[in-house]
Amino acid sequence: MSEKLQKSLAFLNPEMPNNFLSLSVIQLPKQNIFQSVGDFFASKSGNHRISYLAATEKEVKIIHYQGANSVGTHTIPMSSMESLEISEGTTKDGIVALFHVNIEEIISVNKKGIKKLKSHYFKMMPPLLRLNASPIQAVDEILWAQQARKSMLLALKPYTEKIQVRLAEEFRIAEEIRIAEELRIAEELRRKEEARQAKIDEKERRKAERLRIKEEARQAKIDEKERRKAEKSRIKEETRQAKIAEKERRKAEK
Repeated sequence: MSEKLQKSLAFLNPEMPNNFLSLSVIQLPKQNIFQSVGDFFASKSGNHRISYLAATEKEVKIIHYQGANSVGTHTIPMSSMESLEISEGTTKDGIVALFHVNIEEIISVNKKGIKKLKSHYFKMMPPLLRLNASPIQAVDEILWAQQARKSMLLALKPYTEKIQVRLAEEFRIAEEIRIAEELRIAEELRRKEEARQAKIDEKERRKAERLRIKEEARQAKIDEKERRKAEKSRIKEETRQAKIAEKERRKAEK
């Protein structure tokens, strides 16, 4: 499909992504009551609301128009998609072929790796409507629009496999990070346990050292007491022996 927009859709050029592969008209998103009232009065003045979806190899862009004015866009990169499902169908009257596309967009990821998702549903039809939702008339543009439907399938079909490959790689990296974190925590716990055990061992060593010193002091006191007792006994015995010897000497002199 040519990237160049047809003349009737040229008003989209300022909003189109670079290197787009296909374009579709999509069912209008649900409006709140104020938007619905605004759409009603805008349509009365000829400014109809219409939305388009453009696809590239790496993103889809939703473009909303009110008359000739862009009233909002939203881009969903493939890197922000959790999933994409596409199926074929037709309008209720069975005349116009269309695609049903469901996209799960990743809005954010918290520190635990839990993703916040937003669901998008698009009912995509060939871009047969131009500014203010008036039908395309030129045959070559009708053929281009019909070809756009086939191009959209070719553009979006690879998304699913690429998303799965990316998610598998993200899971692999997350597992590596998880395992590395578990090893880091285990190593940190091991070091803390070693430090705790070292403190316990040091406390026990100091306690044993205090007990040893206390026991040595107690034993020294006992030894000193025994020594003094033995010394007293020796002196007493020497004194007794001296008295006996003196008595024997005096007896011998008589």
